[in-house]
Amino acid sequence: MKKTNGCSQKILASKNVCSYNEDMSTEITNNYIEEYTTQEKLQILADAAKYDVACTSSGSDRRGKKGELGNAAACGICHSFASDGRCISLLKILMTNHCVYDCKYCINRASNDVKRATFTPQEICELTVEFYKRNYIEGLFLSSGVVKSPDITMELLYQTLYKLRTEYHFQGYIHVKAIPGASPELIEKVGDLADRMSVNLELPTADGLARLAPGKTRDKILRPMRQIQTGTSEEACRYAGTDPAGTDHADG
Repeated sequence: MKKTNGCSQKILASKNVCSYNEDMSTEITNNYIEEYTTQEKLQILADAAKYDVACTSSGSDRRGKKGELGNAAACGICHSFASDGRCISLLKILMTNHCVYDCKYCINRASNDVKRATFTPQEICELTVEFYKRNYIEGLFLSSGVVKSPDITMELLYQTLYKLRTEYHFQGYIHVKAIPGASPELIEKVGDLADRMSVNLELPTADGLARLAPGKTRDKILRPMRQIQTGTSEEACRYAGTDPAGTDHADG
């Protein structure tokens, strides 16, 4: 056993490999098997989430000092604005920084030799609720690397939000990232549980995407963006009592 940054690690011969068991529990073999506590996972996956677009952190990391007021963290709790204009604090994390893609610009790319960790849906629910009870946050920002496939990842995100909403009865704000390439049905299921949903537009051109993110296509990114945009428009029309095609709904 080897101690590095307070984490117990078993050294293995293999390198940069992420394998998955049938029950989707992860065996991490990135030079070692890492047995992380929830706190250690939080540190890894909050730090990995700081590069995800929306509600970004300041990048400052400053500890509080005796006789002075306040502190700043580079990752973990970030901010967004509610529809009524309030600035709210969000727990900003990745579900996992394991990823099947090898996008050249991403710190979580498959070939990068970084610490890997994965939250279970249960762990995310417990963290969110406990942070909320302590008045640290008012909501959750949840994104993820791609575990095995976009559909498997989206299903795990759905399980997390469903558990949070139904078992923990959490009615706070949730912003979730849609995974490009996931089925429209899964994106719709997750969207029904979230307050806000978005997709990262990785690169501006198809050529750039092919060179720097060969596992992704322009269509996979734009399709969920259109679906979210259409769903938002239809919801707004229903709220206003109008037909998306332009015909008013008749009352009674």
